[in-house]
Amino acid sequence: MKFSELIHRDKIYLYHKLPTKDKYELLNLILKKTLENSIYESKFDELWKHLLEREQAMSTGIGGGIAIPHCTTDIVNEIISSLTVLKDEINFQSLDNSNVKIIVLLLISRNNFDSHIKALACVARTFQNLEIKKSIMEANSEDEVYQLIKDL
Repeated sequence: MKFSELIHRDKIYLYHKLPTKDKYELLNLILKKTLENSIYESKFDELWKHLLEREQAMSTGIGGGIAIPHCTTDIVNEIISSLTVLKDEINFQSLDNSNVKIIVLLLISRNNFDSHIKALACVARTFQNLEIKKSIMEANSEDEVYQLIKDL
């Protein structure tokens, strides 16, 4: 799986200013935007419950300025994903206590464990490349972010 297959252009969000300093409010906003105009938009409340339960069980801030909020659910039958880049960092209670600037949201079908593992591995592999991570963090528009990831 390639990162560019996971993240589509219309699911890239860049915030020059944080809309909130609360990670749960930010996740709620990102989930709403990610589901907007999709067949899952009406399932927001149920999906939010699953995502919130997962995040409260253990922070998905993996360190190095990256968070991968994710959950598996019977509600979706595919991978729903988005990439959010923040110019201001947010406290995500990350494992290394670093603040977060890149958030990759993943909603994955509970019936497809293989896709779950591949998607998480793809994100981790992408952001292990420090040049790519730095370039994405320094991008000034969603189009610029898309150009950086489309050939990965």
